[in-house]
Amino acid sequence: MTRKDVESLFKTHYTEMYHLALTLLFDEAESKDVVSEVFARLLSGSTVVRTDDARAFLLASVRHRCLNVLQHKQVQERFARLLTVDNNTLVSNDTVDEQMEMEELVRYLQDNLPPLSVEIFRLHYLQEMTCQEVGEALNVSRQTVHTHLKQTMEKIKAYYNSNLKAI
Repeated sequence: MTRKDVESLFKTHYTEMYHLALTLLFDEAESKDVVSEVFARLLSGSTVVRTDDARAFLLASVRHRCLNVLQHKQVQERFARLLTVDNNTLVSNDTVDEQMEMEELVRYLQDNLPPLSVEIFRLHYLQEMTCQEVGEALNVSRQTVHTHLKQTMEKIKAYYNSNLKAI
């Protein structure tokens, strides 16, 4: 797919893709990021789209990416709860168990990821910075941020899959 083809798809479908993302995510910046990521994949040449089903493919891509973002937000919320639990406060067993699980996950990530990945993860999910903001803060490209976040999420999935098998 040529750059001109991608530009044509962008002009034709961007608004609809953005509105779908906004409907699912309720966040303008994240919605723009999601749509941009879909077009970045097209530009990279790793994805081929037939012109007869381009609209359906693009909308499905946005939907899937939004679902991934929402899953990542769940992880973010769990980390945020972990960080906001006051150690001097009496907490329920569920919160203690969750806190211990999250502390173990944080140790696992620190032991198995490069420091840049841990910092990107922390800024994006705990400080709630957009990928663009994280890139600017760390002086790396937005694509680098996406790559590190993807690798981090793969490590988290592997961690949870291995722990589920151990149970």
